[in-house]
Amino acid sequence: MAKDQETIPYEDFMRDIRKSWSEDDWNIYNAISADFQKEMNDRAELGAALQSARKAQSLTQPTLSKLADVQQAEISRIERGVGNPTATTLFRLTHALGLKLAFIPDKGSERTQL
Repeated sequence: MAKDQETIPYEDFMRDIRKSWSEDDWNIYNAISADFQKEMNDRAELGAALQSARKAQSLTQPTLSKLADVQQAEISRIERGVGNPTATTLFRLTHALGLKLAFIPDKGSERTQL
């Protein structure tokens, strides 16, 4: 980096950018932020459910990994709520646990209108 270039911390950079945002910009930002937070909460809930089911059967992550043919690191990521598993991965894990993947109503959720 050249000596005359200054590094600006991200938050400072964004603070200046946000000052110029319109009401529409803020509405979009807030909607996307809410959607992102919901997705992260859903991932955490999925991870907690997987971990609970695994522990209920006294299985370790390495054991489940062998039974499901899913890498142990992926199981760890899912259980920590930072993974983004494919449907195949979820089917393998639930099958290995003797469970069935199912869709159930989300009582506290508003349905997205298209």
